[in-house]
Amino acid sequence: MQKHVIFDMDGVLVDSEPIHMQILGEVLNKMGVTLTREYHFSLVGMGALMIWDKLKKDFSLEGNPADLLDAHKAHFFRVIGDREIPLTDGITDLLSRLKDAGYNLSLGSSSPVKLIDIFMEKVSLRKYFDYMVSSEHVANGKPFPDIFLKISELYTISPDNFVVIEDSRNGVKAAKAAGMQCIGYRNANSGNQDLSAADLIISDFGELPTEKIDMLYCLNE
Repeated sequence: MQKHVIFDMDGVLVDSEPIHMQILGEVLNKMGVTLTREYHFSLVGMGALMIWDKLKKDFSLEGNPADLLDAHKAHFFRVIGDREIPLTDGITDLLSRLKDAGYNLSLGSSSPVKLIDIFMEKVSLRKYFDYMVSSEHVANGKPFPDIFLKISELYTISPDNFVVIEDSRNGVKAAKAAGMQCIGYRNANSGNQDLSAADLIISDFGELPTEKIDMLYCLNE
């Protein structure tokens, strides 16, 4: 069996949720809206357009979600160059171990293509991935399975050949809907996410030897 691992980006490859929270807060503050940390955590892993559709409904915002998202993106890309993007602890070692063991690696993120490119350039991780798929490449972002099914199509192999690593309830839900095994990664900066639907839950990438990942492929045999 070919072995493939799909990595979420925000909260898994890069510890970026605090930056997303900060910049989204800057945009919303101009609209007179202040988000609680708990509300923000409910958005983690969700597709960008879906986030603004929810925000519009919950806070009775003026304008359509697509235009609100465009304004968010414009501000984000104006300021992101000056912000530090930290790697999650142990991620580079994990990626190197998996590549050395012959795994095929890809990235599946709700973030826009431009943001994926910026983050992967900043932290020098692009070299590890065969494919990088954004919610912009598919009809529906997470929690729908479209991103993961698109990666399966790109490799032209069945979804049951994949293990997904996610830090959010929305991401885990998307992975399981795609028919893939899922590892839930507990990242404190992603909030107290419900990862109970994941097949394995970890809080440290040092807890993830290749033997543990190999065991997950057996669940579909």
